[in-house]
Amino acid sequence: MRLLTVLTLLSAFPPSLEAAQAQGATSVRDLRDQAVAHYRERRYFQAIQAAEKALGAAPEAERGELKTLLARFRSALGVELFNAGETRKAEESFRGALEASDDSYARFGLGFLHFVRLDDAKAAEHLEQAARLDPAYAKTHKLLGLVDYRQGRTASALARMVEACRLDPKDREAKALLDRWQLEGKHTGAFREEKLGRFAVRWDPDLAREAVEQAARELEAARKELEASGLAARPVPVVLFTERRFHEATGSFHWVGGVFDGQVKLPLGGARLEGAPLEELRSSLRHELVHVAVREVSPECPNWLNEGIAQHFDRARGADELRRALREGASRRLAFRDVPLRLWEVDDEALSRWTYVQGHGFVEFLVQRFQEFRLRLLLRALAREGSVARAFEGTYGAALDDLEAQWWKEVLGG
Repeated sequence: MRLLTVLTLLSAFPPSLEAAQAQGATSVRDLRDQAVAHYRERRYFQAIQAAEKALGAAPEAERGELKTLLARFRSALGVELFNAGETRKAEESFRGALEASDDSYARFGLGFLHFVRLDDAKAAEHLEQAARLDPAYAKTHKLLGLVDYRQGRTASALARMVEACRLDPKDREAKALLDRWQLEGKHTGAFREEKLGRFAVRWDPDLAREAVEQAARELEAARKELEASGLAARPVPVVLFTERRFHEATGSFHWVGGVFDGQVKLPLGGARLEGAPLEELRSSLRHELVHVAVREVSPECPNWLNEGIAQHFDRARGADELRRALREGASRRLAFRDVPLRLWEVDDEALSRWTYVQGHGFVEFLVQRFQEFRLRLLLRALAREGSVARAFEGTYGAALDDLEAQWWKEVLGG
């Protein structure tokens, strides 16, 4: 998911960089205009340099406006760095913005980073300040709603999402979340809840008790299996639905076999699961618990990689089937740097399914070439470095683009 689009300033500024340069940077006002022109053309480093130079020469009466502009320029650079996978540098840029002025976008950026890292208390702190500074920015209310939802504050989450939709009626993601939460509330209001083993389980009253208890046993078995592989998943709330209610309540594509959004949500059927349905359940449990474990180790892990690792461990797709799917879809391949970091922003079903296949294939390549244990090292490097590029180079000794090229050459038999 891209953190923000390019930010918009509200004042009237020169129409182009050339117009500002033509004036010659001979005064604080010229430097200020050049900085804004650089910003408008997304030259954020140059905008920051010009603003800093102007600030150094400005009289006290003009410093307030320049500090506000400098904070906005640094926030825009932070957005660009985040979208490039450089989350550590993005954080530095957002914090640098706040040193100049209390900028709402910098607060939002820091709130988003803490949200991704599962630090909801710090996320809410920055987001509440962002909302005070700019109450009309819909994305702040949306993200606060997501924080509330993850913490189980459903009523507050719904109220915030209603406000987000009111402020930005064109935000399809916010509208989809609001619809899903309202629908989910209708379905889960009568669900039963009980602690089964280490997990708090809620389940659809139409499900047989025997199937629910069997699912809980399989859940614990999957947790132990992954723990033995070095991916320890903490017990999280689990919600079990009938097949029909699962897709209605989660709004997921028909081929999705589970959802993790702070809670593990799964469809379940039958009084006693046997044969293929049982294997499907085991695969779904492993898949969703891997997501839990990956988020624990590396909250900022790109979703294409997270999904690839989950599919590696769920063992639902065989090697021959995977290779065939990759070859058939090779003409649609995307560089991983161009895949949205957060796949929930992808609303094209075909693209969504393809990113799952591509992520899975690449992870299998990494495992075969470099061994499975390096996946854990990669996740730790992502958490430590805050950079997708540096994490891959440090773990595999090669750039992500180079590894990608090697993988596709192997897939296509070149």
